[in-house]
Amino acid sequence: MNTSNLKPQTSNLLALASYLFLFSAFCITPVFAQKKKDKLSNQTEKSVNERELSRIFADGLREFYSQNYSAATNSFREVLNQNPKNDAAYYLLHKIAAEQQDFVLAAHYLKEAVKLDKKNEWYQIDLAGVYEQLGDFSNAVKIWEEICKMKYQNEYYLMSLANNYLQLEKYAEVIKTYDKIENILGKNDELTEVKKNLYLYLNDVKNAVREYEKLLELYPYEIGYYIVAGEIYLSNNMSDKALPFFEKAIEIDAENGYLNLALANYYEKIKKPEVSFEKLNQAFLCPELEMEEKVPILRNWLILSLQSKSPDIIEKTQQLAQSIAYVHPLDLEGWATIAKLYALQEDYENAKFYYEKCIFIDQSQSSIWEEYIFVLSKQNGYGIILENADILEEYFPTNSKIQCGLAIVLLNEKQYERAIKAAKQALAFTFENNFVAELNLLLGDIFFELDQKEEAVKYWKTAQKKGINTLELQEKIEANQ
Repeated sequence: MNTSNLKPQTSNLLALASYLFLFSAFCITPVFAQKKKDKLSNQTEKSVNERELSRIFADGLREFYSQNYSAATNSFREVLNQNPKNDAAYYLLHKIAAEQQDFVLAAHYLKEAVKLDKKNEWYQIDLAGVYEQLGDFSNAVKIWEEICKMKYQNEYYLMSLANNYLQLEKYAEVIKTYDKIENILGKNDELTEVKKNLYLYLNDVKNAVREYEKLLELYPYEIGYYIVAGEIYLSNNMSDKALPFFEKAIEIDAENGYLNLALANYYEKIKKPEVSFEKLNQAFLCPELEMEEKVPILRNWLILSLQSKSPDIIEKTQQLAQSIAYVHPLDLEGWATIAKLYALQEDYENAKFYYEKCIFIDQSQSSIWEEYIFVLSKQNGYGIILENADILEEYFPTNSKIQCGLAIVLLNEKQYERAIKAAKQALAFTFENNFVAELNLLLGDIFFELDQKEEAVKYWKTAQKKGINTLELQEKIEANQ
């Protein structure tokens, strides 16, 4: 083959290739440059848009914190018009709606935020809170269940879940959730108490006691747990099952006031009243047993004494009152009860003595003074009342009973002007017809002593209108008109 003929062709091809390369270089370079220019332009435009959205969002935040909710709403809606996937704008719109108590709208916005960011636990927590505000505990529970799956070691979230189960009356689920909390925090008196109450509501006495047995496994010398466990059985008419717990407690501290109070209840249940009272008095002699435990019991005994007037009940009530007075000498309850009991038995000298002990401790108690004045009036002790007139006028100007008693004493002591003042003071603060009648009768008598017969008749007539229709009063009126 003759290759000499190919050389010009090769040369021509090379020349053609060089030409095409140069042509493509001139043609392609401007196209590439244009695409680069377009990309830069798009990025710049996007950056401008983002800055504008940031500015609008910042305006909305400023208006939100200034509580200008209308302007804030407009700003966040504008953000969403330009970027419908802005979950933060939805979240803040929910905050505005919640501030305005529109929880239905708040829920709508939050659900949109959650769609856009499903992993944001704070959106979920707030949505659960909005459902709670709406009373939609079923949906709230669903959210808290999901949150607790993600954050299973968070006791606060579990507590919120338990509270929502409670609203739905899903008590078994509440207990299970509290068990999870205890796995995190350890055994807890407050949670145990709640679980115990839930088990009792479900009529599950055994598991209610079991909660305290778990505590006793950890703290075998904690007497309070034995007492509570025994009381659970006792209050559910299972006295035989209560006794072993009380016996264990006695081994630890037989003098414990709370234990003896529980034993008093136990012996009352099994019909041993004398042993029951012995344990009750033993409890009252315990300084560690709070007065708030003793006072209601003592008052019940006092009511029984006043109603029955039984010497046996009065004697036992007095014994309990003396025990309280001995252990809590600066508290009025014991001394005042003893005084009342002596007054009930018409032993006014001893009643006077104990009322004076009360007044020595605290002279500001109106009920004590009312009873003390009554006792003094039974002994004609007007001089003592008169000695305390300044205190009674200063401390109890609005107490109608005290002012009435003072007025009677002042009348007997012929201090008529002070008697009028006290009687009128009493009249100003009573609205009971019978008492109003008595005060008007008293005022009439005082004015009669002052020889102001017209005033006396005026008050006597008022007393008559209010219900005192005795012949004696009618004769007084007729004799002085």
